Amino acid sequence: MKIIKICGLTDEEQARKIAQMGTTHIGVIFFEKSPRHVPLEKIKKIKDVLSDLDVEVVAVVVNPSKEQVETLLDVIDKVQFHGDEDINFLKQFDRENLFKAVRVKDENSLREVKKFYEEGYTVLVDAFSKSAYGGTGKQIDKNLLEKIKEITKGNFILSGGLSPENVKELIEEFKPIGVDASSKLEVSPGIKDLKKVKKFIDTVKELG
Repeated sequence: MKIIKICGLTDEEQARKIAQMGTTHIGVIFFEKSPRHVPLEKIKKIKDVLSDLDVEVVAVVVNPSKEQVETLLDVIDKVQFHGDEDINFLKQFDRENLFKAVRVKDENSLREVKKFYEEGYTVLVDAFSKSAYGGTGKQIDKNLLEKIKEITKGNFILSGGLSPENVKELIEEFKPIGVDASSKLEVSPGIKDLKKVKKFIDTVKELG
């Protein structure tokens, strides 16, 4: 598995412990309306405690300004766009430093996936929710996932309701290049159950 991302971290100590378990990416939320929001100074601290480990820090943003993105990219490794950002906005930055999340609701969402994939962006698919941009624990409809697999030839990151109990089956069925988990591994928003996280990472790594 190329990408194992544990997202929604708010605590430096937890971030370090999870990185040591073998995750490839640590996600922090830079969006004030999120219960998992982490201010820039805290993001810097999280990045600092991981500096000696082979892990990338990803800041998740929702409809940010160009300046916010540039500021974040000076601090962390990648930015994940999780809002309604269009391709022209993304083209202002090096695509190697970006993930583009598409909140999959219906067939129309597949056009978005195709558009960003064909432009060479790493696409992360998450379940659509009216109430939140992410971290809801909802899963994407499997019929839509099958079509996403076809569109991207498996070159996508799967998110949305992933847990230690369901991740093996989903990876075997849809064969994504990466997985991203958050709310199903939590004790409370932003605080992880480290036993669940370890089980999740170990399960993914066993699949190769």
